[in-house]
Amino acid sequence: MSEPSAPRSVTDERFGEVLALIHSARQQAVQAVNTRLIELYWQVGAYISRKLEQAEWGDAVVSQLAGYLARTQPGLRGFTRPNLFRMRQFYETYRHDEKVSPLVRQLPWTHNLIILSQSKRPEEREFYLHMAIQEKWSKRELERQFKAALFERSVTQPAKASAVPRQTLSPALIAEYQTRLPDKALLQAKLHEFYALNTAQGEEP
Repeated sequence: MSEPSAPRSVTDERFGEVLALIHSARQQAVQAVNTRLIELYWQVGAYISRKLEQAEWGDAVVSQLAGYLARTQPGLRGFTRPNLFRMRQFYETYRHDEKVSPLVRQLPWTHNLIILSQSKRPEEREFYLHMAIQEKWSKRELERQFKAALFERSVTQPAKASAVPRQTLSPALIAEYQTRLPDKALLQAKLHEFYALNTAQGEEP
């Protein structure tokens, strides 16, 4: 005679840890694939950038490369002419920023393209990179925050802010942003200070 099946709540409790391990492994696998893909796009962008800067290639050669990849690798996606130029822009935008460039590898390509295309200044790119990572924004949520002008509302025009994420700038930092916003070095320093502060607070029990 077979044993009666365990109640659902008991079963869930017994197997919950295994399920958590599976979910964790899947998330790590997805992140590893994404990191490798972003690294590939970075390398391709660097290669194209060097060829164009050294005048070894012209724009037409990039088009030829896209056509060559399409013919020889029919199952390969994401290497169209526009995307190849985006990879070049991606690399050239972040290559000299050692503090920000590691962040782009933590976000999907679509998130990076949104931030790259819609940000008006380096500080804004940095802001949205940090926020998208910390808040785990979806593509739709990231687009929504750009449409809502979160950076302007919470950093450059905090008086107009309405609903902002839990990482809220202190009044002292807001005042400093307002009075000395043209000082790029200060703005970047305060952004780093802001993120470091919130990261430390988030780690408290």
